[in-house]
Amino acid sequence: MAEIVMYTRMFCGFCVAAKRLLKKKGVAFQEIDASLKPDKRAEMMARSGGGRTFPQILINGQAIGGCTELYALEESGDLDRLLADDGAG
Repeated sequence: MAEIVMYTRMFCGFCVAAKRLLKKKGVAFQEIDASLKPDKRAEMMARSGGGRTFPQILINGQAIGGCTELYALEESGDLDRLLADDGAG
């Protein structure tokens, strides 16, 4: 199973929607709340290739973007493929 990391912030509707989709898919993910943590926000931007909006989602270390991109992957059918990949290949 894929390793998923999601950087979130408080009161973020897009964060809630992204978490809802991943929970619906039955996949575990690590949530990092960067709300009031400048060091975590800097880490998020570095790991995501400069992403500043919330959430920022990484699957097996690959930045996929935020909630809109996650739902686009779901609609195209590519999300299931990414989630099934364990990142070892």
